[in-house]
Amino acid sequence: MRPHSLVAYDASGVILATLDYVVMYDEDGNALGLVDFAAHEAAGGEMTKVWRHSRAVGSKVWPEWLGAAAHGMTVELAGPPGNKHLTALVHPSGHRRERAEIEARIAERVAAGRGRPADIRDIVGGPGRPLKLDDEGRTKPRPVTPRSTLPLHVRGS
Repeated sequence: MRPHSLVAYDASGVILATLDYVVMYDEDGNALGLVDFAAHEAAGGEMTKVWRHSRAVGSKVWPEWLGAAAHGMTVELAGPPGNKHLTALVHPSGHRRERAEIEARIAERVAAGRGRPADIRDIVGGPGRPLKLDDEGRTKPRPVTPRSTLPLHVRGS
């Protein structure tokens, strides 16, 4: 299972907010790790138990990080009551971001990697690094930026 973001939506299905991640801590305040939203939802857990937005009626996982660009989009849900999942996000322009299409692109990239880790950031974005969308709700290409050559201090060295 790979990380997902969360979207919170109102009674008409309009996205009000997004959440990149939640850190779980032990009783001494030590970080244990990130909550796996997708695994929790797949096991039948309700995302409103993880995160509750004050004006939202629901919260579900989404495979992309869209940040504020998702606000105002409408969610489409499928599945039985009590076990629904997001199938699409619809931009006010009418453009649809289909979950099945996104998952297929991810699977193709992973398969092409032949067992090596696949870089899917251009497909899904990431926590603190949402995809940039145009006025129609389509993903804008990101400029390729070379990795920094600045020296790093590594703890313990």
